[in-house]
Amino acid sequence: MDKTIEILLGSQKNINSVNTDSYDKLELSNRVSELMEYDVNDNVNSSDVFDLEREANPNYRIYGRIEYLSLLNGLKNNQVTLTDNYKILEDFFNPTYSSTAKNISNSFQFYLVKASNSGYTQIFNGSSGTTRYIRYFQVVATPNDFEIYPAGYSNNVYGEQTYAFSFRKDFDVSQYFDNFNFPATELFLYAQYNLKKNGNNVDETMKFTKQWTTGGVVDRAVFLPTTLNIDDYIKTADNQKIGNLIEYIKDEFVQTQVSGQTIYITTEYRNPAPKNLIWKYNPFMPLRLRYLANELSYANSGSTSYDVVNSIPEYATEIDNDGNYVWREIVPQGYTEPLTGLGVDYPFLNKRRYLFAGIVLSIMPDLSDSNTFSAFQKIYYSRNAVNLDITPLNDLNNIGKPCQ
Repeated sequence: MDKTIEILLGSQKNINSVNTDSYDKLELSNRVSELMEYDVNDNVNSSDVFDLEREANPNYRIYGRIEYLSLLNGLKNNQVTLTDNYKILEDFFNPTYSSTAKNISNSFQFYLVKASNSGYTQIFNGSSGTTRYIRYFQVVATPNDFEIYPAGYSNNVYGEQTYAFSFRKDFDVSQYFDNFNFPATELFLYAQYNLKKNGNNVDETMKFTKQWTTGGVVDRAVFLPTTLNIDDYIKTADNQKIGNLIEYIKDEFVQTQVSGQTIYITTEYRNPAPKNLIWKYNPFMPLRLRYLANELSYANSGSTSYDVVNSIPEYATEIDNDGNYVWREIVPQGYTEPLTGLGVDYPFLNKRRYLFAGIVLSIMPDLSDSNTFSAFQKIYYSRNAVNLDITPLNDLNNIGKPCQ
């Protein structure tokens, strides 16, 4: 306001005057001017914006490659004409790779699973705070969400077809927590084997590791496959849950896998009497989402510092009755822990992190079974060979020498 007024108090005029209120009329006005685009200056760091958006979007699109390594791959498997199926031991060493033969597509049902948020079975409680549990899993995607197809002309080391896979939907992992309220750092591709009949009309059978002790595996149970739905526990047709063995230390906010799950497949053959070969594989194949930090964080919920209290994440573990919490921070995408060298840096596009996984699905003979061990012990690859050249393709003694 540019108007100046001087007022003389009434008491200063004469002895009979008094002070009175004085009023003046004010006019309020403003001038509007247009802000032009070239007048706006702002500096934006595109790298910072990218990092902030990536950390704020916990959505994953999962895809990858599978190599199927097994003598069951290519095994005769015509379920219409059983007489065309495997019957003798030699059949396991003469793959056909026909349209009806066993392959990864017709031998498995694939599910995406996460560690279940409850229901772990405690089997050991150590004096140092170390406990062991059987960890169970829940379905987050069914075979209807899963695609598997030949990866072009790509082959494995045995010249067999390599496959690619992908899921048809995204996965928001922000609400995936396990039995101890750990945020999900891994998902698992679960391969459930499809039981078939052999050429003698005998059913294949399966067993799984049901129980552990501190000394190792102690119990196996019959595994009857079943169809699973979203949020179902991984289980058998008679509702026996399937898991693996982990070790949990509460005060350290850490859990590690001690022993994986093992599925045992029994296949019968005639020689000429009926005998069995037993095969084994781990059905849970990990897909790494992220890592937890190497450093352990502490805080007390009764602290007078707002910053300290606010730093406690929702997944932190309370370790006593005094409000003390421990946790490990989730390592940001694109960061590698200096001490451990652990970290992930997945491509981020369209508000998704693209996780590519290279998986080897290996089914091997269970040589702890006496008949299986005996059958493989008698295999001689060069007994009837003629003019067999045993000279190595490469002379190892000349590795590193200049070419002649």
